Amino acid sequence: MKLLYLSISSILYVLSFSPFDYKIFIFFSLAFLFHSLENLSIKNKIKAVIYFSLLCHLLGTSWINYSLINYGSLGYLLSYTITFLFALIISLPYVLIGLYKSISSNNYFYLFYIASLFVLAEYLKSILYGGFSWLLIGHSQNGTIFDFVYPLLGSFAVSYLVVLTSLFFYKAFIDRNKIFLFFSSALLAVYFLNPILHNNENTRDLDTVSYTLYQPNIYPQQSYDSAQYSMIMKKYNAIINMNKTSDLVIFPETIISIPFTGEDEFFKSFQTITDDTNMLIAGLFSKSDDKFFNSMIFFSDKINIYNKRKLVPFGEYTPWYDSLLKLAENLNIPLSNLSSGSERIEKISFGNINIIPMICFESTFPNLIESSSDHEIIVNISNDAWFGESLAPHQHLQITQIRALEFNRYILRVTNTGISAVIKNDGQIVDLIENNVEGTLKGQIPTKIKRSFYSEYGDILILMLIFFSLLINGLNRATKHYEQRL
Repeated sequence: MKLLYLSISSILYVLSFSPFDYKIFIFFSLAFLFHSLENLSIKNKIKAVIYFSLLCHLLGTSWINYSLINYGSLGYLLSYTITFLFALIISLPYVLIGLYKSISSNNYFYLFYIASLFVLAEYLKSILYGGFSWLLIGHSQNGTIFDFVYPLLGSFAVSYLVVLTSLFFYKAFIDRNKIFLFFSSALLAVYFLNPILHNNENTRDLDTVSYTLYQPNIYPQQSYDSAQYSMIMKKYNAIINMNKTSDLVIFPETIISIPFTGEDEFFKSFQTITDDTNMLIAGLFSKSDDKFFNSMIFFSDKINIYNKRKLVPFGEYTPWYDSLLKLAENLNIPLSNLSSGSERIEKISFGNINIIPMICFESTFPNLIESSSDHEIIVNISNDAWFGESLAPHQHLQITQIRALEFNRYILRVTNTGISAVIKNDGQIVDLIENNVEGTLKGQIPTKIKRSFYSEYGDILILMLIFFSLLINGLNRATKHYEQRL
């Protein structure tokens, strides 16, 4: 029966994220999880948590398998095996959740410790093995009352509050505590009924920038086919010529697979058509010191290059296996072992506007966003075509919406095949282009917006809360152990 509860919990967990967006399911998912773990030994609790986390990742990140099968030329068996191992490895931090004792036999203050363990597991998953910040609880709650929390404390704080609320509800239910049951029910009622009234009082619409975003609906089979380069570049050049009045024209990630050089005929028009009054932003490969980079290149009165710092596992590099299993030699994904860009980046500006670049997977890492002024926009280019019509494009868009909320910034997001979008600083989507559609988005967005509290202080407050929760629990256990020995 516990295995059934764990399975239901995993399914509800994934359903709380996009494209399903049954956000309330996350609370029931966690309640089922904690019910399944109750009265188990530490050893069995850890096994149960691994099963829960593994199933969540297998269901929620099945798009990794799609990429390996369709572009890695590994075959079904090896692709499924690698996907399973990857899901297992990123599930390992969640063993921390199995370290707590019984919920029913402890007081309500103990719940803060359990919530800290859960969020610590998420945080470790986001930094270990290069980091995989996917399917974090805090990424599921945009468009809810938690929209007020993101710009203050970030997505980890939202994870903490969701876990804590679920724990309070579960403990109140099993204790039949009417006061806490009423309190928990009131919290859920507020979650359901409270209208999310966003306002833009901190924006000044007099400071705007015009944009044209182009989604070409070109898949890797085309963009990596040298016979189609001329046809592809004609499409991009036509977009440039039709939108000369836009301040920013933005193309997606890796529009063709030729590394950028200033002498290449393919890119001459990109350089000649731009000046200090407009800017073209395009995703291209670049090469330096015999290393290849996935880059965002800014064409204006001068050329700036930003090299991607966080690479997609199995899409742009092969984690662990280069030295362990040498699987990289068998992968047939073009340029699947790229180099990471420098952690220190130069500021990129258009007029008095700072442009913060994010390439694809980088949108899952808020620490990469270096917000430093009130005149900023975020530009996110991506190529989710590698993952087909899976959950990935929807989940990726949702994560990008979270970044807009956290940093109180407009985001211009452009992809090859979808989903391209203009995202307001409150996380709401102004306009978008769906999957498998060619199209453009045009308009204006404000650029002068106050920085959020989170953009200045990051995760420091929630990390301090987790640290002190763990410290207090450790001191309490040490005190009890000492008293028992007397």
